[in-house]
Amino acid sequence: MFSATVLLKIAAGLAFIQYTAHTFLFLRAKPTHGEEEAKLINTMRAQQWDFNGFSRSYWDFYFGYGLLAILWGFIEVLFLWRLSALVPAPISVFFFLVLLIIANIGHAVLTLRYFFLMPAVFDLLIAAVLLITLLK
Repeated sequence: MFSATVLLKIAAGLAFIQYTAHTFLFLRAKPTHGEEEAKLINTMRAQQWDFNGFSRSYWDFYFGYGLLAILWGFIEVLFLWRLSALVPAPISVFFFLVLLIIANIGHAVLTLRYFFLMPAVFDLLIAAVLLITLLK
């Protein structure tokens, strides 16, 4: 029904929604679960250790990872959008589609294990659209 180009643009759109939401929620997050949560965050920020010659806190790792997730998410969006312009037929981008399917399923599994449901839903939707594209 949809061409491979349209399916890849749909996948890019889903990824855009997912990572825009992640960006907005991550950067605006404030402690809302009481004094214990605020205390934990302050402790994560306050304690610094030497990691391979760099003074870092657990907050640095937590916040840095969140920023990396935003960066890689938007790279996925741009990659899918650009791929949609290059694909005359799904077989020409077979490797990239398989790689992105595996990456999105892996991300969904890790998200379900360590975070929560909604991001995993988007990962699985993106993987499904990419699989449909691959099978065209």
